[in-house]
Amino acid sequence: MKVARSRTLGRRPFVLACAAAILALAARPAHAQLTALESGPIRLVYFNGTESYLVPHAARTFLNSLAFHRKLFGFDPSEKVTVLLVDFSDEGNASAGSVPRDNVTVQIAPLSFAFETLAANERMNTIMNHELVHVAAMDQAAGPDRLFRRLFGGKVLPVADQPESILYFYLTSPRVAAPRWYHEGIAVFVDTWMAGGLGRAQSGYDEMVFRSMVRDGTPFYDPLG
Repeated sequence: MKVARSRTLGRRPFVLACAAAILALAARPAHAQLTALESGPIRLVYFNGTESYLVPHAARTFLNSLAFHRKLFGFDPSEKVTVLLVDFSDEGNASAGSVPRDNVTVQIAPLSFAFETLAANERMNTIMNHELVHVAAMDQAAGPDRLFRRLFGGKVLPVADQPESILYFYLTSPRVAAPRWYHEGIAVFVDTWMAGGLGRAQSGYDEMVFRSMVRDGTPFYDPLG
């Protein structure tokens, strides 16, 4: 009986290893419930089911906006632009980047109309018009930029632990380092123009704040401290 029991115990690790191997082979890869739609210059990533209804409209507004910016700026993305649709906020918003990859993140909730004038047309159209100006302004490359992008294998993202990466970043994407007022100013101007002159370029909120700060002697702090 002791011999039989020892043989059974000896086979147990082998059986467990085989079972684990079978489960590993049978398991499907995890995608965090994210689905991607690729069409020409866009890679649209979204949560399947809850955001599926918005995908066709988001893709169309992106392509329409990109066609306009191609004519206006002569801009052709150096790669697919990844657009991520999320619903993690009570107010609509969006952000864009070009390093190391062209990307746009869209909060799909309704926009807030407090304190500023927004374009009167549909919000997804307004967001795409605005954010693609950012992508065009940051990703548009001149001759030296393209040279260094080939040399470094793409656009370099600066890393805090490697200060020299700031130089490589500037050599591959110098326009990303332009002041924020420039990037936001040109994006607001263009999206207001594309909306027929109705938009944040007409908002008096920022001017009201700046005038009040000057009148009250409130200091303007540098973003770098």
